[in-house]
Amino acid sequence: MANEIVLATPIAPAELVKRNEEAIMAVRPVVEKHHIAVIGGKRYLGVTGAQAIATAMGYTTGLESLRYVPPSDHMAGYWEAIVAVLLDGRTVGRGAGCVFDNESPWSKRPQFARQMMAQTRGTGRALKGVMGWACAIVNAESSLAEEMPAEQDERPAPRKAADVVAIEAERIVEGVCAGVESGKGKRGTAYWRVGLESSSGGTDWFVSLTAVPDLTGHIVELRIGKRVVDGVSRDVVTSVTDKEGA
Repeated sequence: MANEIVLATPIAPAELVKRNEEAIMAVRPVVEKHHIAVIGGKRYLGVTGAQAIATAMGYTTGLESLRYVPPSDHMAGYWEAIVAVLLDGRTVGRGAGCVFDNESPWSKRPQFARQMMAQTRGTGRALKGVMGWACAIVNAESSLAEEMPAEQDERPAPRKAADVVAIEAERIVEGVCAGVESGKGKRGTAYWRVGLESSSGGTDWFVSLTAVPDLTGHIVELRIGKRVVDGVSRDVVTSVTDKEGA
């Protein structure tokens, strides 16, 4: 009949578990390569990695609210984001994320950067509630990287520059610039380190072999290419775009 209603057949628990495991294994190589942070010698899944896993499992996220709570006699002011997790259009989980005015290092960051981090943390909390168990499958701790203290952030050492050869396609990384540092390698070759605010509240550092202006506080786009430097394959910044000045 034209108007007949067809009811979906419930999925058996064992079949659902099998589907989820297959979905996670499909994205695991990418997640482990690009979305794992090493903090205090332990591996932590970042929010971007949790989003990749959640998407493979059919989940999506959406911001429900973002507000600033003024300071009181007993508490500093803070940005609060409420994020929902949806499955087939139905809300199946929620999470709240906050960034306080007196929180290091965010107390020195622009308001828009605090808003972004509150949303990131809210997304992480929401996803952890529905698929936090997946951390074990990618050999990560049960806590997400965004939940760890910023002081434990580990930065890569500066890379020396010489005889650079491209070996594969480039990727793009975007975020808030936390600072630019210049230096010289052992051979006297100049390099620049560009820091982007990480989802854990620390800083991810990328090396450029060409001069980079001070874009601290700006949203920037880094084009990262795999290069052979002194016979070793390394990630190198090939271009920097100031998104606010573009």
